[in-house]
Amino acid sequence: MSRPVVGVDARYGLTSPRRGVGEYVYRVFQALAEIPRSYDVILYGDASADPGVVSEFRAAYPVRLLSARPFALWEQVAWPRAARADGATVIHGTANIGPLSWPGTLVLTVHDVIEWHRGRDFPSAIALRHHLSRFYRMNALQRLIRTSELVFTVSEHARQDIVETLGVDPYRVRVTSLAAKSQAESPGYQKAPYFLALGALDPRKNLAGVLAAFARRTVANVELRVVGLEPAAIPRASQMVSALGIEGAVKMSSMISDRDLVGYYQKALGLIYLSQYEGFGLPVLEAMALGCPVIASNRTAIPEVTGDAAILVDPHDDVATALAIDRLASDAEFRIGCIENGWRRARAFSWRRTAEGTHDGYAWVLAQPIRRRARFRA
Repeated sequence: MSRPVVGVDARYGLTSPRRGVGEYVYRVFQALAEIPRSYDVILYGDASADPGVVSEFRAAYPVRLLSARPFALWEQVAWPRAARADGATVIHGTANIGPLSWPGTLVLTVHDVIEWHRGRDFPSAIALRHHLSRFYRMNALQRLIRTSELVFTVSEHARQDIVETLGVDPYRVRVTSLAAKSQAESPGYQKAPYFLALGALDPRKNLAGVLAAFARRTVANVELRVVGLEPAAIPRASQMVSALGIEGAVKMSSMISDRDLVGYYQKALGLIYLSQYEGFGLPVLEAMALGCPVIASNRTAIPEVTGDAAILVDPHDDVATALAIDRLASDAEFRIGCIENGWRRARAFSWRRTAEGTHDGYAWVLAQPIRRRARFRA
């Protein structure tokens, strides 16, 4: 008797380098490969796949690379057509999206419902191409979530937001928390005189708030290093720095390798992360796992991730953030306490547990005697 097949949208996990959703896909299916299963998994990618990552995963799963552009054509035509041909009974949309016409069982990972908050809880300024993608994905998700058998998400905050925003029965939504890419064997205490920020000009990420707070610091001889900016964003970020008069204290760079980012975390006096909305907030966990103290926003899922192991501030309070910068830079005893608390907190999360939760969800869906429609509030 043939085993059931789960077909997975693995596009973002098959690339290198990867951001949040891609890291989730990569790490979950890396860990799932070590878990005994009564079903088969097929990973589906596209032309953006990195050959080395594909080769790595082909040691554990069949990997199909499908040619289809734009992304909506891949999601709505190429992927479901290939999954049907491969005999998939379940498909897993790992990035808030899936095929609208899939006749079998649908599982979704909904990382957040940020787009429903844009323009209400934080500014809505985004590029035109993002507006088009946003319109498609928001409308598709509202339909998909009503036919999905199970929804994974990454935090209890995200779970509650999904339930309230999209009207999902809470019984259908399971939390499978994320984990750090790297966990130091022990926390390190030797630091260089700089703070770290991750670059993005999306207003939600609040780089403007980070720069404004850094400009208010009183401690001398420390830099702010902003990494991960898209090359096209660097001129605009430079203008923001110039307007604050802190050109000599801020260094900016575009995308860097994971290895370089680990080094930045390990040597930084602290990460400044003032995002206005996060479904999880993976960078704060990654910083803590590598012995980097964290100054972070007290909004949405971030306090759930950090517990009491970070300095939490109102992301709009430049003065409170500047005081936290000054204290981390000048009070070594306080900084060491933050390092140790954060490192211990990060150890409470693991990709193995994320994969086990995913496996349990698949097993539950496959055990259902008939495919049922998800129940929603009226």
